[in-house]
Amino acid sequence: MLHHTISSVYLPRGGTFGGRVHRPGPILWMINLSRHIFIKLIRRRGRIIVGDEKMDGRLSLRLLITLAAMAATISALPGGLGDADLGEAEGLVVLLTDYGTSGFRVGALEGSIYSENPQARISTITHQVSAFNVAEGSYLLAKAARYYPPGTVFVAEVNPGVGTDERSIVVETEDGKLFVGPDNGLFTDVMEDLGVARVWEVRGLNLTRSGGDPVTFNGVEVYGPVGAILAAGADPAGVGPEVSDPVRLERQRAGVEGDEVVGAVAYIDPWGNLVTNIPEELLGGTDIGPGDRVEISVNGSRIDALFGTTYADVPVGEWVVLVGILGRLEIAVNMGSAAGALGVAEGSAVRVREI
Repeated sequence: MLHHTISSVYLPRGGTFGGRVHRPGPILWMINLSRHIFIKLIRRRGRIIVGDEKMDGRLSLRLLITLAAMAATISALPGGLGDADLGEAEGLVVLLTDYGTSGFRVGALEGSIYSENPQARISTITHQVSAFNVAEGSYLLAKAARYYPPGTVFVAEVNPGVGTDERSIVVETEDGKLFVGPDNGLFTDVMEDLGVARVWEVRGLNLTRSGGDPVTFNGVEVYGPVGAILAAGADPAGVGPEVSDPVRLERQRAGVEGDEVVGAVAYIDPWGNLVTNIPEELLGGTDIGPGDRVEISVNGSRIDALFGTTYADVPVGEWVVLVGILGRLEIAVNMGSAAGALGVAEGSAVRVREI
């Protein structure tokens, strides 16, 4: 447990931790400035001397009001004047799990983070990943993570192998984000979408609550505490040795084979739409586009569909293919469930060709 170390990060005048510089934000900076000024004030018979100028009580009040206005103005500027690492997310920990919203687990995970880093700020992507569905968790994590700023720390657990000898890892992406969780393929889409800078195995038992004992709740005992420490500015290289072989989900990679575009179902959304890993850019290199009739093959089932731009381009109950909000090819039934009609799951192979 590193409570004493973490607290040293939040020095009022700034400090360093893990090689990173932490400085007070604009409001704290202005408060310190005003305090510094008034420490030098000398009261003489109801009058105040600042340097060589004399001010009465009303002028000192005006000074306070001016300083407060300056602090508010500065804090409203993009990024905040005086902050270190402009554009980065100091202390931000983002959660994704399959815990659900009932029971104690979500609260316990958040508590394990605050216990190590009381100044942490916690955001949640979802705790409603389908139980044990690593592929679904991988997709949701990557698609949400792209919208968070550099410096964000993500703590994720969708872990059918909890309690086994499975590794716990920290992944650093090329855009400066950190991901803490099991080495079971959960970070596959993150590594593909954001790029991998480095990966470490969590070996420092002093960083966790387990102390080397068997772990039955990795989120609280490992991932939460490690994520909290990293969010306070710790060097991720300190968690353990660097590794070069993080686990990736096995699935058909998106590509073009002859006259077909191939890929896999990456995610099934709540309406039963099949979101694939086929990017819009890949389609740009083919003759397939809006208005075409296409044949879709999913796990041996063949479907005739319109390549549209919205679900309503076809009548209710008809098949449509389109590029969704995240720039990936989707297979859908207007007002129906494509997943239910085909009986497919994440990872199913997909082939699309123009008719």
